[in-house]
Amino acid sequence: MAEGKRAVIVREARILWAVYAVILAVSLISRSDAALIYWIVPAMLGQPFLRMFLLAEHTGCATNEDPFANTRTTYTNLWVRALAWQMPFHVEHHAFPAVPFHALRQVNELIRGRIEVSAPGYGAVQRTLVGRMRAARGTP
Repeated sequence: MAEGKRAVIVREARILWAVYAVILAVSLISRSDAALIYWIVPAMLGQPFLRMFLLAEHTGCATNEDPFANTRTTYTNLWVRALAWQMPFHVEHHAFPAVPFHALRQVNELIRGRIEVSAPGYGAVQRTLVGRMRAARGTP
C-alpha cells in the first residue's frame, strides 16, 4: 500500500459502512424493502458478471507502470462492448484516458500492435486465469 494512503482508505471504508448502516436502519425502521429490492438483490445478482469484467482488466498482467503491459484488452461482441461502455478496450482507456469512451475502438485500430495482453473474449480470460490458479496449486 502506498505510503500515507492507509488512513485515507480506512476512513473511506468506515464512511461507506456508516452509510450502509444508515440505509439498513432506515429500511428497518420504515419497514421498507426498497433497499433490498433496488440495491442488495441487484448487487448480488450482478456481482458474478462484474467480477468477470474486473478480473479481465488487470489480473495476470504485468505490475509495472506501462499501460500496454499492465492492462488487458478483451475483444468481445458489440453488445458486451456497448453494455460496458467500450471498457473491454481497457489498454486504450488507460493509455489514453482523455479519449472519450465511444472512440476507444478507433484507438484500438491504431495501437493494436503495441498491446501486450489481449484476449478473444471474457470466457477465454476466465479459462486462462483458472488454468493459472490450478497450475499454481498443482492440480489438473
